[in-house]
Parts: sequence; C-alpha cells; structure tokens
Amino acid sequence: MGKVSAWFYGLGLSALATACATGPGRPVTRSPAGSVAAPTPHFPDGRALRVRSRELDFPIELNLPSKPAWQLADGPTWLVLRHAQTSSELALRTWRAERLVRRADCEAQARLARTSIPIVRDESVLERRPLVAPADFDTQLVVGVEPTAQGVSGYAIAIGAGVGRCYAAVFSTLVAGNGAEQEVAARLGVVVDQILSSVRLRSVDERAVRHRMLVTPAATTIPAVPATPE
Repeated sequence: MGKVSAWFYGLGLSALATACATGPGRPVTRSPAGSVAAPTPHFPDGRALRVRSRELDFPIELNLPSKPAWQLADGPTWLVLRHAQTSSELALRTWRAERLVRRADCEAQARLARTSIPIVRDESVLERRPLVAPADFDTQLVVGVEPTAQGVSGYAIAIGAGVGRCYAAVFSTLVAGNGAEQEVAARLGVVVDQILSSVRLRSVDERAVRHRMLVTPAATTIPAVPATPE
C-alpha cells in the first residue's frame, strides 16, 4: 500500500472507516439484498514501463504501471495518458516561463491552458506537501476527493516552478458504487507513489543520443566493383 493510500485509510472519517474495514486490498463491493453490483474496473497497477515525451518544451520521462492499458497522446502542449475503463486521466506539461516565475504563476498558466483541472477546495483536500520530483523544481502536491452525482472523484495535482520553466501534472479519476472511497484511495496511491514520484526531465545529452539513434541510417556495405582490364 502506498503512502497516500495509507494516509487516506487513517483519516478517521466515518465514510472512509466503513470503506476500509476490510483492509488495504481491493474494495469489497456490498449490494442491497436481491441486487448484483457491477464489478469495479481494475485500475492499472502492473509492471511499470517507461514513457518518454518528445513534444514538451522540456521532455520528461516517467514510469507507468501497465503501460499497454493506457492511451497516450504526446503534444502539442500536454502529454496525456487516459484509462477509459476507470474514468482516469493523467496530463503532464513542462513549458518555458519567466526566469523568476513563481509556482502560483505556473498554476494560473496551467489552468488557463487546461480548464478541466479540478478546482481545489480546502474541505476536500486530504494532503498538501512538497514533491521532490522532478528535480530542480519547487513542486507542491495536492491530493483531494469530492463526492459527486456520479460517485466519488479523486485528484492529485502537482505544480512546480523552476528557473525559467514550469511543470504541471494533473490526475483525475471517478469511482461509483460501494467501496468507492477505498478504490479512489488505492488509485491515488498508485499515481502519487509510482508515477508522479518517478517523473524526471531528460537531459540534452540523452535526447541527442536518442535522436542520433533514430535518424542515423545503418551502415551499408557497398560491394566492390571489379576492375576493368585496360
């Protein structure tokens, strides 16, 4: 169980206490007598593979559990990872900014560019803390949940400011039915502990090496032409 999940389980709120009564595993769905509950779609949490962006101003790399289960769209301004079966989406962006840009400025610019970023309400925030990834950014992580008409929504938003650059990562998910709180906690734990904590900027040297690997044609051997006798 990840750090966020463990923190979530210990909140002591009555709704979460009920949801967590069965322990830290996958949620156990309970249904009214005579009804059959639809199973909760499985959130990708298998072996992680690397994902690299090429279109962002400052290309990044991250570890993505069960990578083949996600739909990836790189650029032009955001790297977007979607898992439709669980109503989950992760969008990441890096971009150039003023040299002494503040984190609040980066957040304002991110929200202007992507209006779907969840609004953070104090009463919905579960955790707010610094995040060390990616390096060389002053990044703050905010994790929250909110009840909605469709179920329980959860989000994890990381906004960072560096020298002349900004970083944003926004994860959102939605779970309906019994055990929704526990399932949201598990998803947030996977995303924060395994994905967001692995994000790093790719160096210029790394990108140059890969570029040469992609564009340099393989060496070919030119057959010798026999000399023509004079």
